Amino acid sequence: MKLKLVALAVLGGALPASAWALQTPNACGNDEHVRCARYDVNEVYRVETIAGNATLVQFEEGEVVDSKESAVGLGDARAWKVGAGGNWIMFKPVTVKPDTNLIVVTNRRRYTFKLETVKRGGVPTWTLSFDYPDTRARLALEAAKKRALADAVGRSSASASVHQNENYDMHGNTLLAPTSMWDDGRFTYFRYATSRDAPAIFRLLPDGSEALVNSHAEGDTVVVHETGAGFVLRLGDSVLGVRNNAYSPDGQFNATGSTVSNTVRLVKGADK
Repeated sequence: MKLKLVALAVLGGALPASAWALQTPNACGNDEHVRCARYDVNEVYRVETIAGNATLVQFEEGEVVDSKESAVGLGDARAWKVGAGGNWIMFKPVTVKPDTNLIVVTNRRRYTFKLETVKRGGVPTWTLSFDYPDTRARLALEAAKKRALADAVGRSSASASVHQNENYDMHGNTLLAPTSMWDDGRFTYFRYATSRDAPAIFRLLPDGSEALVNSHAEGDTVVVHETGAGFVLRLGDSVLGVRNNAYSPDGQFNATGSTVSNTVRLVKGADK
């Protein structure tokens, strides 16, 4: 990757200490070399380093430092060796007094760092990662919207699925006939309340050919994910033809988008 490295002025000595709103990231766990911080665009993060040790800063998944919009700026580029790719940047000091500032602009955010030599007895930072309140808030909002949509569509579907069509004729081997059969304008239901083997179900096409249907089982009922003018049931050499006397090619709109009762299919990004 060709890193877009920009030289910056080192401003640390020109500003009073009160001008720096430095935040020292805390240890993520038991090892103080591994640090975590809450992201805030207005924070300056202190990263303590030491000669001979590299530091890795990891950004959010999907956030990149090597896009056309991204850039990395170092106050003293000659004092540091820097590499970056994807959602990470790695650097280590190569001079005796390397303290400087570092600015990283990703495809999503801006980060400001103050790179300092660790004080005697201190612990250098080896890895730094971030928690993103904006991402957590966005995901929580998306989840709430999906729950609300599922509740609303579920209530609408339950109240709309009130009619049943049981007007079917059958001809052929009646041993393959379901105990009961109906459709609700969206799906067709074949109930087998017996110990007999259920046959394979095919939809009868307008040209007389047959097509295997998509279906799933709910207890003793096979739910076919469509309605049709006719079906063919097959088990071994046995055949049963089924005609839907009340077939409507328009059917009833499947508001849930799902083929399983009491569930709703949600498409990512569909509510944007």
